[in-house]
Amino acid sequence: MRRGISLVVVEGLLEVSASLKIMNALQVPAGGIIPINTDGCHNFWRFAPKYNQAAAFIGPILGLTDLDDHPCPGGLIAAKLKRGRHPDFILRIARRELESWLLADTEALSSYLRISPALFPTDPDAEADPKRTLVSLARRSNRTSLREDLVPEQGSKGVVGKGYIPRMTEFIEKKWRPLEAQHKSESLRRALAAITRATEL
Repeated sequence: MRRGISLVVVEGLLEVSASLKIMNALQVPAGGIIPINTDGCHNFWRFAPKYNQAAAFIGPILGLTDLDDHPCPGGLIAAKLKRGRHPDFILRIARRELESWLLADTEALSSYLRISPALFPTDPDAEADPKRTLVSLARRSNRTSLREDLVPEQGSKGVVGKGYIPRMTEFIEKKWRPLEAQHKSESLRRALAAITRATEL
């Protein structure tokens, strides 16, 4: 048995699905929690001090966001939480984006995209832009509808296609295996370990 998570706050829609999948994989009680989507890293960090304080009163709060262009998670947390992080604010930062954690489950994602696993990076955490890496891999898919959803239209200035969020949400909910992915992502492994420690009775 583990103690439950009281609240989940994330920076975006994919993190909503990923946080739920991670808690399920670790068998952490969530009590039907619906993660709070702050709709972007700026809002996430704007509200982070409030959730950091709340953790002292309501118990474990899981926060999930991306590192993006910041040099390191520790420095980012120190800059945003001036008074330090409360032990029950389980703040985890994907390096550099959540997509690195998805790429780390090479077997599942290559099967979903229907491309060779040999095309995948061996160290997803080292990718400068994991989202672009994932989209580039999707370009090689022989599934026309999937390519159309994940890859931006020709001439578009967007990084992803119009169906990117629904498609990757489907992958996370039905195929992604955090416990397997952690073996290729140190960032994810640390996140799973931190959640496990914080919820131990």
